[in-house]
Amino acid sequence: MNVNGARFQLLLGREDWGRCIDRDDEGARELASWWTGHASPPLMPPAGLPAWDEQRQEILLQQDPIELPATPGEARLTLDARRGAAADRNGNVYRVADDRQTLRVTSAGSGNETAFWPALPDDCAPARARERLDFAPLSIPRPAPAESYIGLTVTIDDYLVVAFARGAIRGFLSFDLIAGGPPVETTWPSNVPFEPFDMCARHGGGVWVLDRAHRRLWELDCTLAAVLAGQPEIALAPPVADFEPVSGPPRPRPRAEFPGGLDLVVTHASLIDPIAIDVTRDGAVLLLDRDAAGGRSRVVRLRRESDVWSAEASDWLGLPALAHDFIRAMARRYHQEAVGEQVFITTAVGNQAYPFVLPDSQQHFELRSAADLFPLRRYAGRALITLLGSASYDSGIEQPHWTPIVPQPRARFAELAEFVTPVFDSAEIGTTWDKLLADACVPPDTAIEIESRAGDEQSGAMQVLAPWSPQPAPYLRPGGPELPFLRREAARATRRDAGVGTWELLLQNVHGRFLQLRVRLRSNNGISTPRLRALRVWAPRFAYTQRFLPAVYREDGQQAAFLERWLANFESTLTHIEDKVAKVEALFDARTVPTGALDWLAGWFELALDPAWDEHRHRLFVQHAMDFFRWRGTVHGLRLVLELAFDPCFDPAMFGGPRAQDDGPRRIRIVETYQIRLVGTLAADDPAAISSDGPRVVQQETLWRPDEGNAGLVDRYFKSLGRPATPVQQVTPFSLVPPQDATEQQGWRAFVESALGFVPAVGALERVRWQGFLQARYVTINQVNEQHGTAYADFNSVPLPQNEPTNVVASADWGMFCGLADGAEIRTRWQDFLARRYRRIERLQRAHGTSWPDFAVLALPDVLPGTAAAQTDWLQFERQLLAMYRTAHRFSVLLPVASVTADPFQLEERLGLARRLVDLEKPAHTVFDARFFWAFNRVGEARLGIDTQLGAGSRAPELIPDAIVGRAYVGASFVGGAAAPRGGDRLLIAS
Repeated sequence: MNVNGARFQLLLGREDWGRCIDRDDEGARELASWWTGHASPPLMPPAGLPAWDEQRQEILLQQDPIELPATPGEARLTLDARRGAAADRNGNVYRVADDRQTLRVTSAGSGNETAFWPALPDDCAPARARERLDFAPLSIPRPAPAESYIGLTVTIDDYLVVAFARGAIRGFLSFDLIAGGPPVETTWPSNVPFEPFDMCARHGGGVWVLDRAHRRLWELDCTLAAVLAGQPEIALAPPVADFEPVSGPPRPRPRAEFPGGLDLVVTHASLIDPIAIDVTRDGAVLLLDRDAAGGRSRVVRLRRESDVWSAEASDWLGLPALAHDFIRAMARRYHQEAVGEQVFITTAVGNQAYPFVLPDSQQHFELRSAADLFPLRRYAGRALITLLGSASYDSGIEQPHWTPIVPQPRARFAELAEFVTPVFDSAEIGTTWDKLLADACVPPDTAIEIESRAGDEQSGAMQVLAPWSPQPAPYLRPGGPELPFLRREAARATRRDAGVGTWELLLQNVHGRFLQLRVRLRSNNGISTPRLRALRVWAPRFAYTQRFLPAVYREDGQQAAFLERWLANFESTLTHIEDKVAKVEALFDARTVPTGALDWLAGWFELALDPAWDEHRHRLFVQHAMDFFRWRGTVHGLRLVLELAFDPCFDPAMFGGPRAQDDGPRRIRIVETYQIRLVGTLAADDPAAISSDGPRVVQQETLWRPDEGNAGLVDRYFKSLGRPATPVQQVTPFSLVPPQDATEQQGWRAFVESALGFVPAVGALERVRWQGFLQARYVTINQVNEQHGTAYADFNSVPLPQNEPTNVVASADWGMFCGLADGAEIRTRWQDFLARRYRRIERLQRAHGTSWPDFAVLALPDVLPGTAAAQTDWLQFERQLLAMYRTAHRFSVLLPVASVTADPFQLEERLGLARRLVDLEKPAHTVFDARFFWAFNRVGEARLGIDTQLGAGSRAPELIPDAIVGRAYVGASFVGGAAAPRGGDRLLIAS
């Protein structure tokens, strides 16, 4: 509804346009009944009706087939020109040579054609020098007696089957294209009439063979044995025995039966002259039949259910000459775009292929002609093949050249199409219908003509009781559609030169509740067509003369009608502007804002929209911008932006907050480093402590507590050494520095790891730095003793001060050492920790029993502190706070991987994008790394049951690549594309 209260009724899409009718009488049919199928090019309804373009979702004129004239003086093709040819799944093409006594192959890699069979013998050196063999057996046998090759095909299990005739003998040669080697010969029974003419691959392996001479169809399985299914049997002559008794009658032999093949004349399809064979995707057999006397051709479909065969023949095709060959393949347009499966039929003229659309298997068999032009150049009628899914033909003369059958961009359209729209109901008697707008393309020399009829009564559901009234020609609106902020594709923007845009028509004298339109599409040149995408009819009319002008302007009916139409020009423009003003709120809603204004709306939130995202993700991001900012800088916020970028099925409910289902085997994970438990030598970062005998076992016991005091820790230590502690040792502070002796050091480390839960390290490192400072300041230990008033034997025995030094020089040296940057980070954290806990130095002095004058000169302990409070402070700092500090503000981003065979370049791009997104959204003080799942599953770094959970585990299909020769391991891969489910077949190779 617009600001004036008018509403529009719409025709858009196949369903709406399909409700239009072909004429305006009682026998009218809906257009949808003519538009059967979804093929492209569209299937053609009867003449005079429009066609439907499924790809563009538009109505247009019918496209007439183009028939190329025959070249004068060029001989018609005969069936003798045909040669058997077929391609394997890799694109190598095998064919029967012109002499019919050799087989040739065109390599997909080099494009060279070489001899395939019989291979050149050793004594043919000149011939061997002339051509390099891409395909040849390891040992080259002598050629067999002369035989004629009739036809060939490649089965779905990669066997090349060739029919041959050797005198009165008929049979097949079967070449294994995977294993190679000489062919296996299968001969046909001598008393069974058999003259193979054409062959094609059979579903499930094997071949279908057409016997044109005897009008029979033979089905051979993967072993080339005739299949008995709904066929009569033929008695074979008993085989000659190799061994017979010396005396007495010969041994009786069982009677041998052989399938008699399908009789195509009497029993099934009453074919006249079948000349070619192919199969459909569902296994039905297609036969190309022709009537030479009548000059006509058709296609017959044979289907079998159990042992019962049924035959359906198409109507006789309107070909200009007798059919010559056919192939079922995928049709492709000008840029190799696949447009659907079709049957291509060539005729004796040989200058073009005629495309026909196949119906579905459940539909009545009726071939419908497609209108695209498929010209053939230098087609001598030798062969049509399916090469890598596309129809191709032999366009070479001296050497074959396999050319794809592609359409030529030429079109010829019907001159006129007419249809009637459904009845529009305004639900108000006496309605004055306002205007008609159509989103269409009307090129030059084409037109759209409109007639209307309106009234307050209708006959049935398809007719309005009123005469037809012609309407003016529509004009192209310069401002585009009348709907405010209508989203449209860039290609749909108004282009006056091509006639693309919204066409408008002000309806004249159209009054009544019901309205019906008759639309004509017209082309004056036959090479272009108007196209209708959408049609909108507005009602009721908002007349300025009724609303804003005095009644005197309406007294004269003729002048009032003119004035109303004249003012309607201004009303149309002003209403469009007023609609935009009234619906301006649509610009502030991410769900309704036009695509072009989406970046503008995102700018209100300082959002940068990734151009790689689709429009749906852009709208979700802008719509939930405030929710996103609410979670920004958190773990859920990082997961949110990564899921939005990578998850193809992103759930908008994630903007509401963390959910249990967000964590899963195949979901993006954010792992904070502090959640990873590092134990043992990994925590101590001491690789030298790892024994060659394997991981060291740490005997865990109850951890030491400060209420046990120094004596309790010393007793534990000497107990671990196997001797009791003396009273002097019990009062001596326990050293937090490892002993110098390597054996004692190993025992000390094992003890503190068991008793304290960690290996103290910061005190020892601080003592080394203090000793290095003194050694750099004083040359000898004697100078240190002289200045500090101490009696140390060497620098290694100098401890850290546990209290404020009473010596003035020692106090000054310690103050100078605390001001150095080396080692200040850990020392400063210890001092800050105590300052936040005690606030004032006096409280610290009472708790620790020390006399430090300021927090800035506090020393790290290298022996166990003396008071219980000091021991508690040190234990919490080194066992908990430093461990948290080492892992704080660090996290890892784990991205799932669909398959181990994924493209490394695409994986690297995905990883790079994840790094850029996280770098934008993470807190500034944090450090992260982005990895794939397999890079994180390392012992000691993965959370058991969370990061180590991979769905089906090691049997997950995405972790098992395809079995590719030279790249896969036996027993570790599945044969074929996607991995089989659990219990699927694996590739087993025995040596």
